[in-house]
Amino acid sequence: MRVFKEKTNRQYLSVLKEMPCAIEIHQGIPGTAYFRNGDECHIGCLGCTNPRCMYFSENEIECDRVVGFPNDKSINACPVEALSWDDSTAVPVIDSMKCIGCGVCVSRCPVGALFFSSKGKLAVNTASTGYVEIRQADSTTQSIHLCQIEQLVKIPRIGISLNASDQLFESIYDKLFRLKNSYHNSVGRSLLIALGCKCSMRRIGDVYTRMDAIYSSPAGSFGAIEIEFGRDTLDASRGILDDIAVLNTRYGIHKHDNKALVICLQLPNARQGYWQVVRDVNIVEGIKIGTITVGALMFLLWNGCVLEPENDRYYIDYDNMDLRSILCAQVDCDNIPLSDKELGIVEPMK
Repeated sequence: MRVFKEKTNRQYLSVLKEMPCAIEIHQGIPGTAYFRNGDECHIGCLGCTNPRCMYFSENEIECDRVVGFPNDKSINACPVEALSWDDSTAVPVIDSMKCIGCGVCVSRCPVGALFFSSKGKLAVNTASTGYVEIRQADSTTQSIHLCQIEQLVKIPRIGISLNASDQLFESIYDKLFRLKNSYHNSVGRSLLIALGCKCSMRRIGDVYTRMDAIYSSPAGSFGAIEIEFGRDTLDASRGILDDIAVLNTRYGIHKHDNKALVICLQLPNARQGYWQVVRDVNIVEGIKIGTITVGALMFLLWNGCVLEPENDRYYIDYDNMDLRSILCAQVDCDNIPLSDKELGIVEPMK
């Protein structure tokens, strides 16, 4: 992992006296750490020297399946640059005006110190606890600190970080509608990485690559990605075919090994040509293009899921445009707490 280089050297580092056995996440409170002796507490921000909430590792932004893919090398985890680092306190600072509430940083905090308040606003817990020891920074402490962070990431996490609702998504989508085009691909990449995938996005200005991104999932699925925030999703369906062809001719990825995804802000209306093209591609070429919305990706993330398009899980077309049942099955719930056709997140608005 690339080490985060601060402007000032650390004098002290946080080290846990004991490792928790589980961490529970809920909206309204910081993450709760459970210990084998029966104790539980909220662990404040550890001031990670490799702050996962702010930065991806270089490994996460590289897809091994495609060697030499000309991807954007930015390792910023926040897709809209809403987090900055306070050198004096060694904790992240939140710009609430920029934050879109995606939850990427919350999902990556190793102790749940980043959390959503009861009103859905991003917050950071800086309160100290008896389980945290502040030590003089030296090579030994640094080694222990980094080793503990690696262990914490592997500890089971349970709970729902943010409770979905019409009102919540209306607030989030109000910001997404106004988001600059230069951030669209970053939103898709950050959500996919937070959902367990590796994801490489195209460098801005690179017209040779054409596709917006590529991804590889935890179980080995691989595919091209088109990200569309506008309403001209027909171009996205046509673009994904071009992506499949390019990956075949340049990198030897067979079309049936390409679990291509279109990530859109809202599902296209039922009468739009997008759905017909997706169905025709399946009938003629046997290629099932997956379609998922930004809101659906966020919902999966808040519920602690991974993105896994195996068995063409996210394939919907002209005959069936419903994401709601797919998400219910993955999250294991009876229904998604969204009204019918709300913002086109789980079914088309029209």
